[in-house]
Amino acid sequence: MKKVFASLGIVLLLLGIQARFSSKQAMTASPVQSFKQPNTCQPATPSTCGQLRIDGAGFFDQYGPWVMHGVQFFLPQYGINGRTFWDAEYNQAIQDGSLDYWLGRAQQALYANLLRIFVDLPLASGQQVVIPTSYATLYDFASRANARGMRLGISIHNSDEWTLTSGQQQWIEGMLSYFLERDSLAMLAYINLDNEINNYCDPHHRRDCLANPKQAYLDQAIDWIRQTRALIKARTPQILITVGMSTELIAPAAKGGIANYFLRDQHGVSLASLIDFLAPHNYGGRGLWLITSIREYGYRGPVVLEEYGFPTDPFPGSVHWSEGPAICRINPLFAACFETAPFYVETNLNALRQADYAGGVAWMLADIQEKELPTACDGYSIPSDLWTGLFAVGGSYCNGGTLTRDFGRPKATATRVCFYHINNLELCLQHAALTIQP
Repeated sequence: MKKVFASLGIVLLLLGIQARFSSKQAMTASPVQSFKQPNTCQPATPSTCGQLRIDGAGFFDQYGPWVMHGVQFFLPQYGINGRTFWDAEYNQAIQDGSLDYWLGRAQQALYANLLRIFVDLPLASGQQVVIPTSYATLYDFASRANARGMRLGISIHNSDEWTLTSGQQQWIEGMLSYFLERDSLAMLAYINLDNEINNYCDPHHRRDCLANPKQAYLDQAIDWIRQTRALIKARTPQILITVGMSTELIAPAAKGGIANYFLRDQHGVSLASLIDFLAPHNYGGRGLWLITSIREYGYRGPVVLEEYGFPTDPFPGSVHWSEGPAICRINPLFAACFETAPFYVETNLNALRQADYAGGVAWMLADIQEKELPTACDGYSIPSDLWTGLFAVGGSYCNGGTLTRDFGRPKATATRVCFYHINNLELCLQHAALTIQP
């Protein structure tokens, strides 16, 4: 393992700068030379380059243009939720080495510059207020990511509980103060005030909660964003904020979930007017259509494809949920790869390359261990999200879906994301041939 990492070390340092500029969206609205590059700014350590800021349709720091090359970070043993950052679970992951192992995979096989995470806010339990994640845990993780060239994007809300409690307010203010006091706010790229704000009212029929005629839901959702935004901006006006939006729910509007950013509440306020950039989510390869639709509303600010990816199981009878033939790792648009997982990922990556996106976040780093449940492969009992990992985690897989199964090995989808980040297919293929033991 040490030999593998050492041989990649020099290459990683060189590619750390290249990755910032490898996408087509070069963000020429403000030329790099307009920034005075401080001697202390080292792109491999983002905190030295100051807070991200917006200029036109892109992000910048003190070094220059910064394209978001992100991945959603969960530890496989804790599931798709905020448990990775509960204090007890987080400390256990430090002790068993799994935290640093998966951080290494994000850095050294994907060349990510951002980790998107879910953090559970405090909740009431009887007369007690339970705080799952301490400031120290979040700061520790941000520091570990920063040392590996990655900032954090933090999603703090993922339900239809629209009341901002005093305990939640205190935790958010305290968290921001904790980073400010340590001169480390620049380790945070942005805060997402709600993961998918239109996705909580009808889980069985997948109706879009904002686009359907539910004015009360719209008013409450926008009021949550308004209150939380005001809280954050009062303490840290420099931190960027957004809200996630599913674009694949059933909606009556021609532009689907995209239209939700521009709907107005009873006071005439829209989501787009409250946040710093838009963050649509899409898995079906419609990234180019999404940003075209957004621009038709006259919105000219940054747009991040905050979730994209595709599962490689548990529907082995369908080519859609598979890695496809070996050629799909190299050429996912080849005829034999049509509508496989690498095909869908590549279609959205091409949108990120060709349109003026400010970057994207791949969903998700690794498969989730819940896939080991006895009903995993019936195709119905367990959501396909569990197999959306860019890296396999070993153990049992369904027949025909995930072909790359060794623990820690990049799937075909990971190779495509790696190539998008650094534009070096040969190096990404080298990673795919290696099994890095935990």
